[in-house]
Amino acid sequence: MTTLVPFIGLAADRLSHASPSRLFRLLAAVTSALLWLPRFWRARNDLAALAAMSECERRDIGLTAFDIENALALPLDHDPTEVLARVVDDRRHRRES
Repeated sequence: MTTLVPFIGLAADRLSHASPSRLFRLLAAVTSALLWLPRFWRARNDLAALAAMSECERRDIGLTAFDIENALALPLDHDPTEVLARVVDDRRHRRES
C-alpha cells in the first residue's frame, strides 16, 4: 500500500505560503550579503596592519611574512584573519605537544 503525502505548505483550499523558516533564511541571506562588504574591509584592514608589522613583531604572535602572503591569496569570501588565527593556533599546539 502506498501513502501519498501532500507537499508541505499546500492545502486544497488555499494557496501555498512561504513558511516562516524560509522567510527567516531569506532574511538572513540578504542581511549577510549586505554586511559582507564591511566585514571584508575590516578583515583586509586587519591584514594590512599585520603586514605592516616588523618580522620580529610577527614572530612574537606566531606568524611569518609567508603566512601573510598566503592570506592575501585567499578568495574574497574567506576571512584572512580567521585563517591566520588558525595557523597560529596550530603552531602553538604542535610546539606544546
